[in-house]
Amino acid sequence: MGVSRTQVVKFIRKGDPGDKGEQGATLRGPQAWSDCAAGYAFQAGKVGEQWIDVVLYNNNYYTCKKSHTKTASNYPGSTTDRNNGYWQLGDKIQLVATKILLAAYALVENLGATAIEMKDSSGNVVFKAKDGNITCKVGTFENIKVVGSLRNPFAYVGDSITNDYNDNVAMLSSGGGWINAYSLPWDTKQSGRRITIVNYKWGSTVSEGQAGINAPSGKYFYENGVSKNSLLLSREAVELMGYGTSTQFYGWIVMRRIDLMTTYKYGKELKILAFGSVTSGGSLTYTSFDKSTLRVTKNGTGQYTITMPSGWFYTASNVGVMLTGVGYASGSSEAPIKATLISRTATQLVIRTSDDASVNDGAFDFMIFNKSDWSTI
Repeated sequence: MGVSRTQVVKFIRKGDPGDKGEQGATLRGPQAWSDCAAGYAFQAGKVGEQWIDVVLYNNNYYTCKKSHTKTASNYPGSTTDRNNGYWQLGDKIQLVATKILLAAYALVENLGATAIEMKDSSGNVVFKAKDGNITCKVGTFENIKVVGSLRNPFAYVGDSITNDYNDNVAMLSSGGGWINAYSLPWDTKQSGRRITIVNYKWGSTVSEGQAGINAPSGKYFYENGVSKNSLLLSREAVELMGYGTSTQFYGWIVMRRIDLMTTYKYGKELKILAFGSVTSGGSLTYTSFDKSTLRVTKNGTGQYTITMPSGWFYTASNVGVMLTGVGYASGSSEAPIKATLISRTATQLVIRTSDDASVNDGAFDFMIFNKSDWSTI
């Protein structure tokens, strides 16, 4: 036996699109309550209003629920506020999330993220924090404390040092007697900057001759107590420091030079423990590097003993001294005086002065140094 079923099917005609609605109000803030002047117009985002104001007061966020003008007595939580319903205590997490979604400025006290990326106006990534590493390509940092290694790799420059962020640069002079000309920046941004310039080797190319850098008019290289119009480099490393104020750049101070694989040899610096003068009568004037006391004793005609601190030398063989007679032998205007080291211990120098085989009183200068300073070469 067959079964039949009757069912009503209704067709509903799709309506025409309606008019476009008005744009809703935009979140404004959070602003600190103290930053808003008296008379500031707070909006609650009602019909015809552009903003929904949020303020920060006593470390809490408040959302405007009723548009009004700021006075000294209608701060969030005040009697005026409670009587009129101006403010509503907001949810910090909700407000911060809304700010981030709207791509507006947000002050976030605690933020956890797996990656953060920042781009400049041209779309280039200038800051990236991801997988525990931070890469920042540009920026100004103040009061920085670095724990661990800090390095700036060397970069090769052709004829000018123009990169603001490469402070270790290599240049290569060539052509034997020719001087290759290079240039440095000379603006006020260089004040306090340290640059190390190396003229030796890059890849398989080794420098030859000298490289020179000229200073513009009114600016100088400062080295060994004098100002220079140019800086010449052979095979060496030179450390420079920019010197100036925020409005005027004076030039570059040459902090130090170090020879690198020179064709000929130029030696090592000699460090002096003390230098001074002894008169024919046995008076002593001197300067010591650590302000230690030296004494001189006149033991007889032309016989002098200089006593030194006990902590300067390990053994007598480490004691180095240079002596120079000053003027003529006492009582003579024709016989030049000479000073000779007769013996030494770790604390005393025995010196004789003479103009021939016999001793004579006379003045002399001295310099004392430690020969063991060169023992590790």
